[in-house]
This record gives sequence, C-alpha cells and structure tokens, in this order.
Amino acid sequence: MKRRDVLTAIGIVVGFLMMVWAMAMVTITEYNVGQLKLFWDISSIIITVGGSLCAMLVNYPLHQFKKLMKITIQAFKENEKSGIDIINQFIDLSRKARREGLLSLEDEISGINDDFLKKGLQMVVDGIEPETIQDIMDLEIGEMERRHGEGVDMLKAWGAYAPAFGMAGTLIGLIQMLGNLNESGQIASGMSKALITTLYGSLMANIIFNPMAANLALKSQQEIAVREMMLEGILAIQSGVNPRIVEEKLISYLSPEERQKYAMRPLSGEGVSENV
Repeated sequence: MKRRDVLTAIGIVVGFLMMVWAMAMVTITEYNVGQLKLFWDISSIIITVGGSLCAMLVNYPLHQFKKLMKITIQAFKENEKSGIDIINQFIDLSRKARREGLLSLEDEISGINDDFLKKGLQMVVDGIEPETIQDIMDLEIGEMERRHGEGVDMLKAWGAYAPAFGMAGTLIGLIQMLGNLNESGQIASGMSKALITTLYGSLMANIIFNPMAANLALKSQQEIAVREMMLEGILAIQSGVNPRIVEEKLISYLSPEERQKYAMRPLSGEGVSENV
C-alpha cells in the first residue's frame, strides 16, 4: 500500500486558509467583525466551477473523465519503493539466481507485490530472450507514461478552464453593473461581485489543479525511473552477472543524496562483492 503524501493535502488546505486569512485581514477592523461574506457568491461559484466542469465534459469522453478522481487520489500518495529498497531486493535475487539458477526465482515471484517486477522475472524464469523482455517491458513503461500523461493533461485543462470561466463571470457581472449605471449605489457592489468569479477561477487553478498536475507529473517521472531501474536489474540477473555488478548498475539510478544514504547503510553479514 502506498504511503500518504501529506504535504499535498497540507499545501492545499494551508493555501486556502492563508487566502481566507488575507481576506479577513482586509475586511476585519477593531470595531467591525468584517464582511467575509463579500468573498462568497453562489452565482460566481456556479459559473466558475459548473462552467469549467461542463467544459471538461465536452473535452473528454465520460469514461476518461470518470478516471479523474482515481488519478487525483494518486497526488496524495507517495511512491511505494525507494531506490535503496530496490537495490537490496535485486542483490538478494541475483545472489539466489547465481547460486541456484534462474529457475530458483520461481519461488520468489509469488512473494513480490509489484506486477511489473513480477512479470519481468517470470519471463526470465520462462527463458524468454533478453531482447524480447526489453521490448515488452519498454512497452509497459511507455503505456504507463501515456496513462499518467492523460491524467496530467486533464488537470492542466481544468486549470486553464477555471480562470477562463472566472473571467466570463466577471464580464457577466460588468454587463449587469453597466446596465445599472443610473443607480450609483449599485456600481461599487456590482463591481465587487464581478471580480469574485476571477478570484474563484484563479484559486482553483493555482491552488488545486495546476499544482496537482505538476505533482502527478513529478511522481510519474519518479515511477518511470523506478521501472527502468527494475528493468536494468531484471536483465542483469538474466545475464548472470556478479551481484556486485548488479549493485553498481542500479546505484547509477540513485541521486547523490540517496547514494550517500546507501553507502552509510548497515551492512549485512554477507557482502555483495563476494564471488558467488
């Protein structure tokens, strides 16, 4: 099970709270509890949220739009495995394969909860050619990247539609205001309401949709790197190289910080540099 990415939720919640706090500071005085209701308008919410939602339904097929909630949830989860965990796992697998043969990995496959890794190792056990394994797993990675890209594009699209409908709401408010120029008392109030939809659209785009799209794009790149790392390890095991070589190949995928952390890890009683 993936861990929760609490920073994403914290960022969204704190972002909205800071905006509310700023609104309160503008309106609240020593003798007035403020008029936060000035920033609340149902018709503006309908225009901004409802309008952008309808635009999304026009833009995307219903079956694809239904996936948006599932895609959005991924922004609140962290990737399951670190590069260090993967290296340790492949060192163990390569040792077993060198000592007992590739067929011995059949016993390990059932205990692996990653479908990508399980599929790759099963093909190794089945004796499939390395080039074929590479092609199949590359297709898996490419398809995963495409699916993730669709989710990112959907959030970016909503992030573009929300401010656009916010501006449309502002224009509607301005038209109404200009229609009441004979009533001077209505002008300031009308102008205030006209600008609220722009505020709503900006908040939706810049606190929710665009940051979440960037979040998902980053996590997608991280997951692709993990898959490529696994593929490198799978092919290295199949070629029968020394576990030390497997380790060095996979270390190249780590960031400088991860390499330092990996170098400082407590060593087990069995070194990877042994010739097995």
